[in-house]
Amino acid sequence: MKIVHIIPTFNEKENIGRMIEVLEELAKLHNWQTDILIVDDHSPDGTADIVRIYQKKFSNIHLLLKKKEGLGRALILGYEYAIKK
Repeated sequence: MKIVHIIPTFNEKENIGRMIEVLEELAKLHNWQTDILIVDDHSPDGTADIVRIYQKKFSNIHLLLKKKEGLGRALILGYEYAIKK
């Protein structure tokens, strides 16, 4: 079984790097097969830029950019993306 962590973001530049690192550490510790999907509402603070840096380090990180439509829509898009991929 594969775990997909769907993380909706808006202005999470200060937090997203640590979140990714913790999830990667947990996956390694528990031998989980995981993907991390960041669904970003085009954060003006550069959240997506931080995610792109981590994508170079970890192949299981995905970034989905969307217009700002709120948490519910971000989760729905994340679930749809995870199912298709």
